[in-house]
Amino acid sequence: MNADQTQSGSDDRMSDTTLVTASTPGELSSLEAAIMDACNELHDARAQRDAGRTEAIRVKLFKLIDRYDETDGDNHPNAAWARPNQRALALSAAGRINQAISAEEIALKYADNDRRREISLDNLADRCIRAGRYEEAVSYFLQAVEVAPNSVPVLMTGAQALYFAGMTDEADGIFAALLGDPAQLDPRGPLGAYLDCEERLFAMADRLPSLRALYKAWSRVKSGLKPELGGAS
Repeated sequence: MNADQTQSGSDDRMSDTTLVTASTPGELSSLEAAIMDACNELHDARAQRDAGRTEAIRVKLFKLIDRYDETDGDNHPNAAWARPNQRALALSAAGRINQAISAEEIALKYADNDRRREISLDNLADRCIRAGRYEEAVSYFLQAVEVAPNSVPVLMTGAQALYFAGMTDEADGIFAALLGDPAQLDPRGPLGAYLDCEERLFAMADRLPSLRALYKAWSRVKSGLKPELGGAS
């Protein structure tokens, strides 16, 4: 999951923090794992508004990024994609959202398989939400869902993009579809992490009945009960 949690129209806002994760951590190189950890540290420092810690971690992170560039993405098989993709993660963690979007757009040009296209398109949709560029976010989501129609991260980002673009019925439809698939509420799956951690979803639930129903079903699952999946109320 790479779900950026609040909206921002500028590159210096301190509120747009997130958690950076990898769907397959074992596939990360040691340098990529260090970059991911530093990104999370930087997001946390910025969320805590700790200026000294923020600057120290920022310096450390961009030294790692420079090393990543110097080693062709830690010998990545597609360094042309990986290098701007990792730099975009760092820029995003530093709150430089528009620069992160520009870097990820470069990565997208070199995405040579569906998985890399999914990652870049989903990142672009999410960061456009943070930048207040909602129509662009929807456009990137529509491209991502063509590549990965069953990806929960893509659907979660897309629902948020649609919601903030004013398409609340379409956003609620995504949650209705998830509500109709009991397998999505498997505690080992990714959906629960979004329901537990994605702050934007909490606010959206007030206007989206299917999302409210999904939260109720997830709450029952966490309590060891069978979810009631009769639909939104």
